[in-house]
Amino acid sequence: MPDIPFWNKCNNKCVMCTNLGEFAAQPPSRYGLKRQIEKLERYLKGFGRIYLKNADKADFISLTGGEPTLHPDFFKLLAYFRKRLPETDISLLSNGRRFADKGFTERFLKIARPPFTVAVSIHGSSASAHDRVAGIKGAFSRTVKGLENLFAGLKGGGGAGVEIRLVLHRLNIGEFKKTLAFLLERFPAPEFYRVVAIHYEIEGLAFENHKRLALKLSASAGTVNATAGLIAKFPDFRLYHFPLCLVKKELRSKCRITLPAEDRIYPPKCAGCRARKKCPGLMLEYYKTQLFHQIKPIHTVSQSNTFTTLNLLTLSSLLSACRARIILLT
Repeated sequence: MPDIPFWNKCNNKCVMCTNLGEFAAQPPSRYGLKRQIEKLERYLKGFGRIYLKNADKADFISLTGGEPTLHPDFFKLLAYFRKRLPETDISLLSNGRRFADKGFTERFLKIARPPFTVAVSIHGSSASAHDRVAGIKGAFSRTVKGLENLFAGLKGGGGAGVEIRLVLHRLNIGEFKKTLAFLLERFPAPEFYRVVAIHYEIEGLAFENHKRLALKLSASAGTVNATAGLIAKFPDFRLYHFPLCLVKKELRSKCRITLPAEDRIYPPKCAGCRARKKCPGLMLEYYKTQLFHQIKPIHTVSQSNTFTTLNLLTLSSLLSACRARIILLT
């Protein structure tokens, strides 16, 4: 199932947000309780393309924002989604700040019955590093407190699982090792949560702020490779948007394909790679930046028809992306 914009307002101003300002400027009524319920019911009845992103995924939904927890009918709407989709894996993408309220967290955990995951972003190991990216002074302390309350709820038999997301770009790549060490120190039972390192996506505000954020995949992967020892201390650690050829062999099993086919591409250098089917490839917008020269096949296949294969694979990827764009426009 798809990514569902739960609410379009946010209490952070993250520099790498994938939304544009126009999204937050939309009338709140577009995301109100009644409208959200109507859209979900239309989707469940198969009435066309109700949600745009990851609409073909049937095994999970992601509730996104803005900041979903700010929805004025958050608990009512969350309970409705859980009731209508009792067996579906639901992920709530949040900055975690509302969970600093213990009462809010306790009420949430009563509704968020498994399978359910709260994915909270951390942007650094300190208030200065995190708040610089989040754009709000005091955001770090509220997010960390929110995570503490979530973990306390889990110990008390609460339902939801916790995922901590680290979105990597130029402003915080130097914090990566420190952030992992901070997590192990502050939350010393990593078997109770998942950590995901994500090379930032170039869209929305991240596109507008690209000069500040620009980071080559090779540099991002190099930092990840250098911390393989720390990464090994987390039982469930995942990597998003990292081509397999850029990460150490022992880290490749942690790479996941998370973007739909229309948002990914495999450049000509990938034509002879045996690992291509399991590789995330390149984000389409990143491909346009031409900052991927370190890509290289892990294992090569027969080169007898390399030129033909290379061009067909690239053409196929581009056509897939174009079809998706046409569908969205129509």
